[in-house]
Amino acid sequence: MTNAQYIPLTDEELEQLEELLVSDDVPADCMNMEMLDGYLAAVVASPLPIPVGDWLPAVWTADEGEVGFGSGATLQKAIELVLRYYNELVETIGDAEGDEEGEAEGWQPFCYAQGGDDDPAIGEEWATGFAQGFELWPAEWAAKVGDTSIAEALLETILGPEEEVTVRPDTESQLAELEAKGIAVQHLFQAWRAHGLPAPEAVAVSAATAATGGPGRNEPCPCGSGKKYKKCCGAN
Repeated sequence: MTNAQYIPLTDEELEQLEELLVSDDVPADCMNMEMLDGYLAAVVASPLPIPVGDWLPAVWTADEGEVGFGSGATLQKAIELVLRYYNELVETIGDAEGDEEGEAEGWQPFCYAQGGDDDPAIGEEWATGFAQGFELWPAEWAAKVGDTSIAEALLETILGPEEEVTVRPDTESQLAELEAKGIAVQHLFQAWRAHGLPAPEAVAVSAATAATGGPGRNEPCPCGSGKKYKKCCGAN
């Protein structure tokens, strides 16, 4: 799959996005990089495309109220990097060529290495992000698919059993489990194409985004809330 909108993030830009998501310039409950990767994986793997305006606001905050950023320029840069990262997942998760086993090359679930007993398990925040993105799947997806048995098995691999795990697996097992989740995401994406469902498309990212100081006060807020900028991220 090749798309003119797809401009991969450089290593420096990826690091910039990772740091921005946990900085004081974004809302306190903004997703970190691991959660964002899981969240966008679910959005990309949806059987039916999810509009940007439906998924973008939750990246910044779980609240439905106003979203506060350090500045208009920070908002614009954050949106640019997140949209480009979304485009990157559209391209790599949906890689039609893949390897000999049909798995897309170039994408694996992002996770932070955890060392302490008080830290989240490896891939735990990724799974939380995926579950949040899964909630955005259109309600009619099962009717569109018909036979959902394959999808349900893949989703069980990704979302895990409903019962709570009381004993944490060792590090090697946690990594293997996260790898299996990533493979299941790729197979989900391929399953929808086999059903003839439309693939998600890369979204337009303005080349001038990073250079602007923010949208006009009466323009729609680019965070995707649907409010005017002055009533949303520009309220501060």
